[in-house]
Amino acid sequence: MNERLFDYLLGELAPDERAAFEASPVRMAEAERLRPIVARLESLEREEWDPPEAPALALPRSPEPRRRRSRPLRLAVAAGLAVLLLAIGVGAGLWLGGRDAGGRVLVLEPVEPAGAAAHGTVTILGRDGRARFKVQGLKPTANGEFYELWLMNSADDLVSLGSFRVPASGDADVTVPLPADPDGFAALDISAEPADGNPAHSARSVLRAPLS
Repeated sequence: MNERLFDYLLGELAPDERAAFEASPVRMAEAERLRPIVARLESLEREEWDPPEAPALALPRSPEPRRRRSRPLRLAVAAGLAVLLLAIGVGAGLWLGGRDAGGRVLVLEPVEPAGAAAHGTVTILGRDGRARFKVQGLKPTANGEFYELWLMNSADDLVSLGSFRVPASGDADVTVPLPADPDGFAALDISAEPADGNPAHSARSVLRAPLS
């Protein structure tokens, strides 16, 4: 995989290099496909970076999610991402679209002022351990921007579920795995984020659905 792609996802490119990278729609499409996997890898505890002894390509069991803390991405994420992609394929962490197959439906309400024109629903697919977000009216993402999905109790107690971009239509249909029991959180949240390598919540929520 292109080393510059890793550097971009880890926020290690200089401003001029980042601008040159984002000028390529092909490179940006690949980066957006991988961004949710980076977020999942970044949530792992330190001891879980050690590969299993056997078999050689066996993946560790999914860890209990820890609460998200603001910290830079480690260089180990790049190695973990490469191994994960080889073992399970690029699309393992996030699906676009897909059938609901029933589930608990929640209404996503706009958070002012950033989400004033937006609305949508989220379907909790308990049997599959996934959540499907269908949103309309979001501001289309420009280069260097994306939206991130969260399980949230507070600004300091949350878990990232992945990220996505929004086309000119303002609509998106994204399905992500749930790494935790959603009932342990107060809300599902969508925030607008800059691609600055900072994994913390931007405090710019656009949509939110209460879980309690």
